[in-house]
Amino acid sequence: MVRPEPRPGSDESELRLWLDEVDRSMVFRPASALGMSCGTVTIDPERGRLLVIWNDRLKLFQLPKGRRNINETMFSAALRETYEETGVQVKPVQLDVATRATPPRAHHSDTSMKPPNITEGHLSHEFVGACLYPDPQSETEALKVVYFFAATARCTDAGDIGTQEEWEKLNARWIPLSEIWTTLRFKAEIQVVIKTVEDMRKSGYRISV
Repeated sequence: MVRPEPRPGSDESELRLWLDEVDRSMVFRPASALGMSCGTVTIDPERGRLLVIWNDRLKLFQLPKGRRNINETMFSAALRETYEETGVQVKPVQLDVATRATPPRAHHSDTSMKPPNITEGHLSHEFVGACLYPDPQSETEALKVVYFFAATARCTDAGDIGTQEEWEKLNARWIPLSEIWTTLRFKAEIQVVIKTVEDMRKSGYRISV
């Protein structure tokens, strides 16, 4: 069991036990053993449809995503990869996402107290969630982390062509949100979509399902 953070005035032995617990649970991985990818959950709220890709090489439907470039922000990578894989120019949306990012200073002016662990009540472009798994396509052992951001687009708008890399065999599709359970291959990606829909509704979006 993880010990609670010691309060000011805790005796030295209690503090030492807490730090020992932190030390035992902390792990290190070099950058080469961590794969960072970014993508979007792109929804057409009016029509209740989700943008997905058919991966012809793996024979499955999945959310658009891809590796972040060096010096590229996760947010920019998510939008770029979605466009490259689908040809769709998506519009990022600001949502009230429960996040562990620090709240804006203007909303946390009392510097005598630590900010809360979880920040809510602020519209932002924070990622809605992430999927973690051992990368099966890596030549060396690596943990892959895929960060997903919320976006919108109109499913009736035609996408651009010729945006993919030559080796990619992907086809963009719009599916009804009601069919994510029978269409998307990975359960974790279904959870990301459900979370995004919840956050969009909490933030004032009306979504037809």
